[in-house]
Amino acid sequence: FFSKGVVVVIHKKTMQSKALWVSTSAVAIGLLGISFQTLIRKNWFRVTVSRDNFKADYNHTILSIPTIYYPKGKLLDVLPDWHDERNGLFQLYRLMPGDEFKLDYDILNDGTNVTAKKRISDCIFPQSIMCRPCFEYESASVNAADILHDRQEGGEYSAAFAHIESMTSIGQLWEAMQLPPHILKTLLFEHAFVSNFKSGLMTAPMHANSLTSSMAVQFVGKKTWIFFSSDVTRNSNMLNAFQVDSVVIPTQSPKDNYDIYVYTSQPGDVLFFAENWGHTVYTHEGPNLMLNFRKLFFMNILRRPVDWIHTILTAALLSNRKPFSNRKIKQTNMSPYSSPYFTNTLKKIQDGLCGDGDVSEWDKVMMKVIHDHVQTSTVAEHAI
Repeated sequence: FFSKGVVVVIHKKTMQSKALWVSTSAVAIGLLGISFQTLIRKNWFRVTVSRDNFKADYNHTILSIPTIYYPKGKLLDVLPDWHDERNGLFQLYRLMPGDEFKLDYDILNDGTNVTAKKRISDCIFPQSIMCRPCFEYESASVNAADILHDRQEGGEYSAAFAHIESMTSIGQLWEAMQLPPHILKTLLFEHAFVSNFKSGLMTAPMHANSLTSSMAVQFVGKKTWIFFSSDVTRNSNMLNAFQVDSVVIPTQSPKDNYDIYVYTSQPGDVLFFAENWGHTVYTHEGPNLMLNFRKLFFMNILRRPVDWIHTILTAALLSNRKPFSNRKIKQTNMSPYSSPYFTNTLKKIQDGLCGDGDVSEWDKVMMKVIHDHVQTSTVAEHAI
């Protein structure tokens, strides 16, 4: 009797395991099928880019980023680990008013090279949140310290979505900010943004990383950002962003009233935001260094599983890349600018929205928001 009972129990567990495997497989196949359908329906080959899709018909409300202030040298007291997204998908950690963070550029001297491009001096492209910035396509390996010091070797260059080639320098920057030391090895990759412009300009058109969570750390200088939540970025009645490589880019302006977050960074800022949070960035004049570290969580997939799988399929099938082929932080193939599909899409947007030197009405509204915030932050800085 006992033996029969054991057999019955084992049989039931085997049947349950098979049922679980069948149901899991069915869900996986279903998600993959829906993702393939999405890939076919939502790709930039099917998009007709026109200013008629970017009208300023609806009002926006400017919201403030949730902020936690920390005393100088005490960041670990409020940030012992990567920000817990259960406490919010969007969070800024900032120095207490009156405290300052100053980076010693010399820690970047040895081997701290980045892939950088020259700014086009006679660029006719307008300042825009949708069209590509005025930089040459050809790039060179330039020392980050030379860019920040405005030395002859790096004075004409700036880097965006680049990678610092020295892991030692990344570690030194990490220590200088006193970030949680144990999470550095858990990161997928980093993007470095290094510049020293004579005047401020737009450096990142509207996009959203659709794979991972991000931690943007401002080491030097200031940047002004506009953020859109994932509900605005991916909503078909809002920005209706389509996948291109590992990011999404809006195909239209919002068709209803919407919220935006406007924010000017300062040295010492650590900003966390989740996947699919759309943003565009204006970089202020003077030395500027910001690193954006990326980390993958299960919730990045679970929040929008179809969109996440769609991203992988797009990168693999349309961009011919393997987003997670190397899980080390010193990964060199994660810049979206390395993909022909991405650069061709940017050209399509450029020709459709900014080709004649003008921009859409919605673009003008958003650019005014940025310029107003830049002016306000500059006045506040001079008043101190």
